[in-house]
Amino acid sequence: MAGGKMSPRQKMINMMYLVLMALLALNVSKEILKSFYLFEKSFYSAAENIDSKNNSTIKALEASMEKNAAKTKPYMERAKGVQKATNDFIAYVDGIGKMVEEWYGGRDPETGALVSPDQMEDHALYFTVKDDGAKGKEFMNKINEARENILKYLKPDAGLSDSTNITDLTEYKAALAASQLHAMDDKSGVSGVGWIEENLEHNPAAGLMALLARIKNDAKTTESDALDRLALRIDATDYKFDKLEAKVLAKSNYVMEGENYEADILLVASNSKGQPNITVGDTDIDVDGGVGKYTQRASGVGIKTFAGKIVVDGPEGPKEFPFENEFTVFKPAATIAATEMNLLYKGIDNPMSISVPGFAASEVKISAPGLNLQSLGGGKYNAKVPASTSKEVTITASITRDGKTKTVGSSKFRVRSLPQPTAQLGGIPNDGLPKGKSAVGAQTTIIASMGAGFAYNLNYRVTGFKMIMAYKRKPPVIKSSGSGTLTGEMQSLMRSAQSGDRILLEEIRATEAKYGFSANLSPIIITIR
Repeated sequence: MAGGKMSPRQKMINMMYLVLMALLALNVSKEILKSFYLFEKSFYSAAENIDSKNNSTIKALEASMEKNAAKTKPYMERAKGVQKATNDFIAYVDGIGKMVEEWYGGRDPETGALVSPDQMEDHALYFTVKDDGAKGKEFMNKINEARENILKYLKPDAGLSDSTNITDLTEYKAALAASQLHAMDDKSGVSGVGWIEENLEHNPAAGLMALLARIKNDAKTTESDALDRLALRIDATDYKFDKLEAKVLAKSNYVMEGENYEADILLVASNSKGQPNITVGDTDIDVDGGVGKYTQRASGVGIKTFAGKIVVDGPEGPKEFPFENEFTVFKPAATIAATEMNLLYKGIDNPMSISVPGFAASEVKISAPGLNLQSLGGGKYNAKVPASTSKEVTITASITRDGKTKTVGSSKFRVRSLPQPTAQLGGIPNDGLPKGKSAVGAQTTIIASMGAGFAYNLNYRVTGFKMIMAYKRKPPVIKSSGSGTLTGEMQSLMRSAQSGDRILLEEIRATEAKYGFSANLSPIIITIR
């Protein structure tokens, strides 16, 4: 079947048919074909969620049109252009899907799957033989054209004489980079015959229907991204806030036993680059990074109140925001707290704040057996914990008045050794889950860190590791690096990995820049999805 005077390509096709027949004999193909149908259904379920999100975005634009039509109209027109480009492409793909169903006897009325999911002759001829493969090239080009037709509405010159604030290609380039709607040859990285052969010629009918569902899903996702970016641009010239903080505004931070503690919890936005005019009473206060710095001398025990206003220059001119607040003046009581965490680590600097309200820092005496406590001034301290220190230490604050020393508070702190840092491949989390080939191939370094939740800023640098490329179907390959950067050979091996191959990064060594700690990190194991 693979002999005779045939072209190498035809011989390969014949060999693939032999493999297919062998799979059928092993009763494997039914499961594969069933999986294709499950993928198809999964794509359609995901598409419903994307449609719902897109409808919500359009409704938000319509609501904005009712409030401010002049401002919203240019973006709404572009959004409609995005929708039309997407719908036109979806209709084109649906047309291909209907032809495939007709070629192979339609769908089973009970399961919804194709009657002949294993067939491929009709669509292979249609896409690769008819008119010298013109239909396959047309389909591939339609996919790439659809991406551009959808995303062109994020360009300044979208063919519309509108008044949007889109003045450069920033939004377009970001959406283009994020879009999965493209016809590419996965092996060469360029569009061409390879994509047509792999996806349209050598794909059974069930696989082709799953591919069509995925392509429509990618189109809807690209549409969703474009609609979101257009909607966000509507308010791009409104008040600018680049900093968000959670704030708790309590009626009082000191509550008598038996009473209720009451507070408003809200998210506060501010502009670190703006300089609003803030006054308390009739006095202007200093503003640093968009935040007013207010100071009032506390005198007399009890509740103190103050009020003022913030004046901000907005799109429609200055606007005033009044405010009022209160604070409580109380008698001295010691406050001892770790400024960054509730325990102390051995071997590093542990910043601390120790103060007694009503007394200057110079009047407060600190006792900390088992610690090397260095005063930095203003109630700030640096605590260093010797390796011999036990699991717990006590810090005591006292004041001296009229020649008498009085202990006003103490606090216990747990002492722990530093945890080991963890390693990960670039921006890919080391969570043991399978990873996509493209994401893995894009990484170039091994990172060692204490994790986002660790309070202290420790800077570990990887000084060496070993990489084992464990192929699924051939012997492993071992490479080593004397730094945290993957060698060119390593990157080439990762980019050539296939589904099921595993990448093991072990013997990872790291050194902390400030303290010189050395650490041996746990290995990274990545399975290609």
